[in-house]
Amino acid sequence: MSATAPIKPPRPDLPPDRQTDDVLSEIHVLANLIGQGFAGFLEGGYGLTVAEWRVMLTLGRYPGRTAAEITVRWAMDKMAISRALQRLENAGHISRQRNPDDRRSFRLSLTEKGRKLHDTVLPGATERYRTFVSCLTEQEIADLHRSLRKLIDHAPPGTG
Repeated sequence: MSATAPIKPPRPDLPPDRQTDDVLSEIHVLANLIGQGFAGFLEGGYGLTVAEWRVMLTLGRYPGRTAAEITVRWAMDKMAISRALQRLENAGHISRQRNPDDRRSFRLSLTEKGRKLHDTVLPGATERYRTFVSCLTEQEIADLHRSLRKLIDHAPPGTG
């Protein structure tokens, strides 16, 4: 079956506005559902946007990344990352140091305050992820990861 061939809705119990007829539509719906649910968790509990959490998550794993590297990693709009960085810096959660390899950019790191917030949010975020994928077997998760990676690698450039 091709990616654009219509498929039977897997959930006939869903209202017509929640049914999709192709894989890319399903990916968009899934991304939006995840984002909406996670935004409430972050904003309500921690005062963070999804973009700010993505920056913090990246810097928690990979300290010293630049804004451009974070933008590419998440395939997000440059302005969304820029706003997130400004808010995080103003709140004292990140620091910037001039990039010695490219004097036009900055290496970013979590401050102690930022690390504490990261470490506070991470367990809840991880639990939400585990709950979300709990409907899949380990093999299904591995297959989905492989398929998504293949689609991401095949996607045309256009963000950043």
